[in-house]
Amino acid sequence: MSATSRDESFGSVFVAFLANVAIAIAKGTAAALTGSPALLAETLHTIADAGNEVLLFIAIRRSGMPADASHPFGYGPERYYWALLAAIGMFVVGGAVSIWDGIHALLHPPKLDAFWIGVAVLVIALALDGTSRTVARRQLRVQASRRQLTIGQYLRESSDPTVITVYLEDSIDVLGAALALVAIVLHRVTGSSIPDALGSIIIGCLLCYVALRLTSQNRRLLSNQSVPDRYVERLRTRLVADDAISAVPRLEAVYLGPGQVLAAADVELAAGLSGADVAAALARARAEIMNEVPAIARLYLTPVPAAVSDAQ
Repeated sequence: MSATSRDESFGSVFVAFLANVAIAIAKGTAAALTGSPALLAETLHTIADAGNEVLLFIAIRRSGMPADASHPFGYGPERYYWALLAAIGMFVVGGAVSIWDGIHALLHPPKLDAFWIGVAVLVIALALDGTSRTVARRQLRVQASRRQLTIGQYLRESSDPTVITVYLEDSIDVLGAALALVAIVLHRVTGSSIPDALGSIIIGCLLCYVALRLTSQNRRLLSNQSVPDRYVERLRTRLVADDAISAVPRLEAVYLGPGQVLAAADVELAAGLSGADVAAALARARAEIMNEVPAIARLYLTPVPAAVSDAQ
């Protein structure tokens, strides 16, 4: 089985891609028939989402490649790079263009045709987007429960941007489709295109907000974001619990990729150990901890005398 097929994120991305392709075709047809700015904004939004899923497929595939001579720590950061591109695409194609289209509609009000076709497409889109969001939320809940976190906490600190991107995209999809539905109904009832145009602008602003949030998160991960302090302290406690280790004056841990951590620690060893005992103790501690915590892909333990830690 390939790394891609084993990746838990693949299912969420695949479902979202299928849903977005179908919805983009339906919304594009409805936008052309109705002339609704909000529907056009939603079409651009969904096209951007489908393109993002393609980038996320690439992210999953490339980040799962095994380490080699040119990438001794593996290709984990590839996922952050492609997810960053997806966020930029969401901002430009989905957000900025939708805002511009809304402003254009305010200056040049369009007519609303084929009203019921637009309503039907948006109702179907709500159902499909809701299904995709449910799949992504279920995956998030599973991953969050493993860390004993709420979904909100997991969204803030997860090292896997793919499921989070799909979940936030689908959340905005549902909200955007609802806003577009309200907008064209108000357009029909009032005879004014202003609600329709404002709907497009609001959808664009929401997309820009989510895109900026995802961009910031991927930037932090690409720049070797540290693991949350509570996990570092748990690792420190586990190291000190080893009979051969008396103290851990320095411990650092950063993300290598989704679910992959590199940790390095200076450790003070118990007195009276020979050179062979030190080597054996460090090898045993490293093997036991990496077996207990599979997320730790690399663990470097450097023995230091007590005087070094006192000087620091």
